[in-house]
Amino acid sequence: MRKEFIFLGTFAVMAIAAAAAAPEARACGFVDYGPVNVPAPKPISVSDRIVMAERHLDAERLAEAGAQAVAAYPHLRTTTVGTSPLETRAARILALALVRSNGLLAGVPGFSAENERTINLEWSVAVLRLVSAARPNEPVALADLGEALSALSKYETQGFDVLSGLADRDLLGSAHAYAALARLRASRGQRNETRTALERCEKMTRAPGVVCNVPAAVLASRG
Repeated sequence: MRKEFIFLGTFAVMAIAAAAAAPEARACGFVDYGPVNVPAPKPISVSDRIVMAERHLDAERLAEAGAQAVAAYPHLRTTTVGTSPLETRAARILALALVRSNGLLAGVPGFSAENERTINLEWSVAVLRLVSAARPNEPVALADLGEALSALSKYETQGFDVLSGLADRDLLGSAHAYAALARLRASRGQRNETRTALERCEKMTRAPGVVCNVPAAVLASRG
């Protein structure tokens, strides 16, 4: 009986000592590496991608804008404008990004090869024609179309007519549209009108050096 008592007593002492040592062991750097459940990243929704694309477009991050639009709708080049409002919105963003980057978006599959530049700009014009047709006489849609038309020499006259008509009625609300109008007016030798368009452009953007660009000879004559 005495032996059993001694054994039990010794066991109790050892258990107490182990319990007391546990916090001390943790304090000395002991870590219990058990399994950790890391939640899977939440997939980005189509609508979130379109919002990000618009923000990139507004911030002059054109390749990023195009990349988000294509990620939302991988077959955007063959989309039918007007079928889905969200998809049409994505097509408009991609079209404007292409126009403002002279037809190429670095790193965006299907829209970055040099031999696709003209094809991309033609696609942009076609998309923005359809968007404008769906919103007749809407100044924003017309300005987008005029900007796209001005990017291709074969449509320059159409673009000039659209943009100058809106500007004459003070309905041109886009810095990029004013920049396009300034370039068109400069090519026609309309120096004073070019200065006016550039001034309006510069007031509408936080990045005038990026957006409001015209041939160097015209810029030199502004003084």
